[in-house]
Amino acid sequence: MTRIDWRNNSIRLVSLLLAFVLWVYVSNEQNPVRETVININLEHTGLGYNYLITGGMPESVKVRVQGNRSQLANLVPAEFKALVNIPEGQTGDLPLAVQVTAPAGLRVAQVTPDEVRLSVDRFAEKQLTVAVSLRGAPAQGYTALAPVYQPMTVLAKGPSKVISQLNQATAIMDVQAATKDVDQTLQLSVGLAGVTLNPPSVRVMAPIVASVTTKTVPVLIQVDGSPASGFTVKGSSSEPSSVQLSGTVEALAVLTNIKTEDVDIQGVDKDISREVDLVIPQGVSVQPGRVKVQVEVIKDGTTPVPPDDGDGDTSP
Repeated sequence: MTRIDWRNNSIRLVSLLLAFVLWVYVSNEQNPVRETVININLEHTGLGYNYLITGGMPESVKVRVQGNRSQLANLVPAEFKALVNIPEGQTGDLPLAVQVTAPAGLRVAQVTPDEVRLSVDRFAEKQLTVAVSLRGAPAQGYTALAPVYQPMTVLAKGPSKVISQLNQATAIMDVQAATKDVDQTLQLSVGLAGVTLNPPSVRVMAPIVASVTTKTVPVLIQVDGSPASGFTVKGSSSEPSSVQLSGTVEALAVLTNIKTEDVDIQGVDKDISREVDLVIPQGVSVQPGRVKVQVEVIKDGTTPVPPDDGDGDTSP
């Protein structure tokens, strides 16, 4: 039977243990464990098509790593990877763990932050009406009319929570001190971030016209010709007897009445009633544009009969 030499074996084991302890001591003294902090760009995976991150994603995280001097000497951030995995199809505020991978031999001691809360939403589209407003006032004596623009609608695209709040895209045109039509291409806005518009701009034209005012003047009846022999024009009237003029202050300032077209009374021997047009000066509009004219014709020497007052007495 072979006998185990415990004495010699014990010496060998003690020698190996002492050698290992010495190696660990020397290694720690010559190349001790150290640590450093580096910034790692934070990436994400799993974001589905037609989804987007609306907030909560930091650009980087701080990673505290441990290793010996030689391992840390030439360390670069590109050797690490920091990821958050977004669950497919989920939206809302999602708490997600930050996963960091490091080069072999290094130990990740701490990640700051080790969790992020991402806001994930779906893309949505919506047709919005375009609304253009005017800012400022034209030069004195001028008025800006309602703007004309194209297109009338645009397509908005962005997070569904934002898109659901929108009804219109707006633009503002400055007409301050304008004396002629203003024609511009303006950028559209919805007032909220994260929304794109197609098209992003609108072509707008705001007509600038001389200021318009109104004025009421009497109708002046114009007659042409003479009644039949032995007859005379006793008088004339129109219905209405006055009309409203619209136009610039300058154009209306010189008008004290509005004339009718000539009423032909040549050879008439009785009253006539006709509808005639009014003579409208350039740059002025009239309401109404036609009046009913009555011309009273009496026989020469005829004394007009006073109206009957109901008591049977027609004497003056």
